[in-house]
Amino acid sequence: MNIKNIIAILLCSLSLTAQENITLEKAISIGLENNFDIKIADVDIQIAETSNSWARAGRTPTVDLQGSFTNNIVRDNNPASFLQGTYYNGSLGVTANADWVVYNGGKIKLNKEQLMLAVDQQKLNKSTGINALFRSIYQGYYEVIFQKEQLEVLNEVFSLSKDRLAYENAKHDYGASNSYNLIQFESAVMADSNSVMNQIQSVETAKRNFYQILDIQDYNEYRFDERLSITTEEIDEEKLKKLMSEENYTLKSLEMIAALNRLNTGIAQSANKPTVSLSGSLGFAENGFKFFADNPQTGEGFPFQESNRYTGNISAIVSYNLFDGGVRNDNIQNAKLTEEIDQLSIIQARVELNNQLDILIDNYKSQLEILAITDKQINLAQRNIEITEERFKAGQVSSIDFRNVQNQYLNAAFNKVGAIYSLLTTKSEIDFLTGIFTPF
Repeated sequence: MNIKNIIAILLCSLSLTAQENITLEKAISIGLENNFDIKIADVDIQIAETSNSWARAGRTPTVDLQGSFTNNIVRDNNPASFLQGTYYNGSLGVTANADWVVYNGGKIKLNKEQLMLAVDQQKLNKSTGINALFRSIYQGYYEVIFQKEQLEVLNEVFSLSKDRLAYENAKHDYGASNSYNLIQFESAVMADSNSVMNQIQSVETAKRNFYQILDIQDYNEYRFDERLSITTEEIDEEKLKKLMSEENYTLKSLEMIAALNRLNTGIAQSANKPTVSLSGSLGFAENGFKFFADNPQTGEGFPFQESNRYTGNISAIVSYNLFDGGVRNDNIQNAKLTEEIDQLSIIQARVELNNQLDILIDNYKSQLEILAITDKQINLAQRNIEITEERFKAGQVSSIDFRNVQNQYLNAAFNKVGAIYSLLTTKSEIDFLTGIFTPF
């Protein structure tokens, strides 16, 4: 079996095993459904929502119930003791204790706001992960399309090489060609067939990487029917920068951290205020006593004595730390300095993100110009290969010259496919920075 048959079988197997076409929209749907990080993020949100309660913030009282059952047998031979001899003393009781912090400098409210922000933070983490997933799916999907487009170009060149070889064989049969030309065209066919086989492997690798992004555990062979294309439109730089300022997930995360640290400052300041708490208890105990001796007056044993007791109390406690060596003031100062760092970090991030967006926009504009050039380049290459083919048939150019023109066409086709792919990739990076995957 020759190399051409092997390639034909590989290409046929690729088409025969394909069962279902996959689009970018469908890929995003599969990725969102399968992604483990998003599933974990959903659980983290549930945990944060469960923890978001006034009880955890410290507003509600705490009530403890305690029960006790004690038994004591004592043999006392002390002459000075009121009771001498052996006796039993036992009790069975229950006590309920309640504690309630009425006021602690506003810390309870701040704690509740922290818990609410914790929920928002987990939701933000999920949205950040989805935004990153969109970029990975977008780029992985078009990586497969890009590799397939390159394969089509190589197949086209391979087909052209086979046609030239067949034509040269026919000429050789009639004595109009020589062995040198045949060897040149056979070498071209072998080189092109090798490129096709390598590119088939590149397509398969791109697919497997893409399926991994989608967290598809079983290998499914999808068809990728889309062609590389892009609608070129003018970019509104101010609109993109405004959108990025509002929707960028790096900025949102930094602003979330800043909000949490502002609450930490409030909590540190609450330590300078008094704390008021209430506490109370209710108790009941059943006691038993038995003296193991005879009553000297009656000569009979002492009976088992039972008694009970009810207790209750309520108290209010006000506490205020007068002096702690300046620790509270240091904590407040450090918290305020942390807030300053947060604002500087946000400003720094805005500057860096604006710079990244400027670079991406410049790249996008440059790539549009490159795409226009590649359009002209491939048109020229196509005309050149048509003219060269006619001249080759007329015996006016050599096999080497024809191969050079063929390579020029290959490079031009690759350049155009690469230019479109670069534009799509750059667009995905712009969408990632702005936080919204949408056309311009």
